[in-house]
Amino acid sequence: MPTPESSCKRIDVRSDKKEQSMADAGSPSGSPRSPRSPKRFLLCSPDHFDVTFEINPWMSAERRPDRRKSWQEWNDLVANLRAAGAEVQHFPSLPGLSDMVFPTDVGVVAGDRFVRGRFRHAERRDEAAYGAKWLLEHGFAEIPWPDDPDLFLEGGDVVRFGDVLLCGNGPRTSPATATYLSRVLDRPVVTVPIVDPRFYHLDMSFFPLDDRRAIYAPDVWDLEGQRAVERLVPEPLVIGIDEALSFCANSVVVGDTVVMPFCPPRVRSALVDWGFTVCVSPVDEFLKAGGGIRCMSLDLDLLATRVPQP
Repeated sequence: MPTPESSCKRIDVRSDKKEQSMADAGSPSGSPRSPRSPKRFLLCSPDHFDVTFEINPWMSAERRPDRRKSWQEWNDLVANLRAAGAEVQHFPSLPGLSDMVFPTDVGVVAGDRFVRGRFRHAERRDEAAYGAKWLLEHGFAEIPWPDDPDLFLEGGDVVRFGDVLLCGNGPRTSPATATYLSRVLDRPVVTVPIVDPRFYHLDMSFFPLDDRRAIYAPDVWDLEGQRAVERLVPEPLVIGIDEALSFCANSVVVGDTVVMPFCPPRVRSALVDWGFTVCVSPVDEFLKAGGGIRCMSLDLDLLATRVPQP
């Protein structure tokens, strides 16, 4: 089994224009996917990443990210996702939108369609339009929202497990959003109420590995959410709050490679026993804004295919 470090590589994406233009020149991103097609992610480069406001417990204007380190970590993440077999596309951020580096929140992609994010916080609302613009230009069609100003959605609250969607509700996503998503996406949706404000998105406490296994931190949710997830996941790896605070649940899986910002020893042992390779790709500068690897990587195939088991 390769060590995590041996599976991780580094590349400067700012000089990667030829490769990116070739990727963009292919078939539209929203076109039908072959079962053998690589996993696709959309990232947003940290041109203007900063912490200039405070909308979650992790953010402090007195603890701002280092620009050089941010670029290095972001470039490493792109390289590690590609080394794992994923197709990575990326677009630049805009001045004044310092949280654009977390594009998972701009929408939920379902095949060749998407539901645009609806942010509660004014500081992030313009991100949704820019993310939607990229998706529309790359072949995706938008599913319209109903005329209800009380519906809010951030993509980090929507996670797929098998044929079911889990939808967190709490600090960012409104409870009624789950019903809307179930109707327009024609999927069963399980609501998971979040009670710990440090884990303000569901993808900070629930990480699906395949159709049977998931890493999750039940203490983040209320009793209703705990019971719902317990019934849903046949083979769980339950983690405590201290382990979840490492952002290990805010990770992505590509084939049999798990790309994580940090991997606690007990989690690493379980993943290796299950046949996964762990690639640790630190994103410490981005954690200062409360976002990890899943936040940084919009899954363009969230509902396109079933998650394969290794």
